[in-house]
Amino acid sequence: MKYIIQYLLALIVLFLSSLAAWYEGSAIRDNPWEWNNSTFFSTLLNGEIKDTADISQLDHFIYAAKFSPIFPILIVCSHHIFYFLVVIYFLEQIKIG
Repeated sequence: MKYIIQYLLALIVLFLSSLAAWYEGSAIRDNPWEWNNSTFFSTLLNGEIKDTADISQLDHFIYAAKFSPIFPILIVCSHHIFYFLVVIYFLEQIKIG
């Protein structure tokens, strides 16, 4: 487990950037003119959106990716780093075994 600090750092960045993107994406509730363009999951699940209660939490991430993409980019990067570390770990286990 020589990569434990990298695992933890990737998970912490993933968690914190997810919270930040979720928060920034919640601005979609204040912009009803964006509901037609940025609420893919809500439209898929509920049909037409009439109220803020109809907006899915996943649509917050779509809105954040469109208008303030720094935290969604961090989510993708930390996810890829974590996945890469897991692959390295399993490849080392195959090589050792």
